[in-house]
Amino acid sequence: MLRHLMAGMAKDCGMDAEGIADVRLAVTEAATNAVIHAYAMAEGDLRVTAAMKDGELAIVIGDTGPGLVEGRDSPGLGAGLSVIATVAERLKIVSHPGGTEIQMTFPCPNAE
Repeated sequence: MLRHLMAGMAKDCGMDAEGIADVRLAVTEAATNAVIHAYAMAEGDLRVTAAMKDGELAIVIGDTGPGLVEGRDSPGLGAGLSVIATVAERLKIVSHPGGTEIQMTFPCPNAE
């Protein structure tokens, strides 16, 4: 559902098929990271915001997990953030003990 909603926003932004696919991929990777890393041991909430402004589509996916923990063994290939960085115009990771936010932006031709 999240991929579908964000793809709809990307389409409304005026993105082409490749840009929409990039948004879908980045959103999937960010949400998957939250599920695998933040909620490996317990359930939790996923917070999502998106806005079209100043020529960009800004999407933030956040969790309420323990934040990034250095040296912690974790499942997965570890490529999710690299994938997001490749397809997004900008990527920022904000982590603290109350959770992590993945902030990503994409070009949005129709945003003023």
